[in-house]
Amino acid sequence: MHPIGVVVNSKVVGGKNITLESGVVIGDEKGKSPTLGDNIFFGAGAKAFGGISIGTDVKIGANAVVVKDIPSNSTALGIPATVK
Repeated sequence: MHPIGVVVNSKVVGGKNITLESGVVIGDEKGKSPTLGDNIFFGAGAKAFGGISIGTDVKIGANAVVVKDIPSNSTALGIPATVK
């Protein structure tokens, strides 16, 4: 259990300046983990799973669940997360 912690799978590839608020999980699905660009913000409780790519200058909203690629310069919200 990680009731207030942050969990990041050891296979995640991350860029620079990534901000993770409490409860964020970036995890493995089917043996694949996300690749993260630079300047990404994850709101509280956000999740990202699988072999997805999250671009540069991206904001992931609180409690969003990212299961598909997110392009650079965008904001993703919802379950599943969609670009707004």
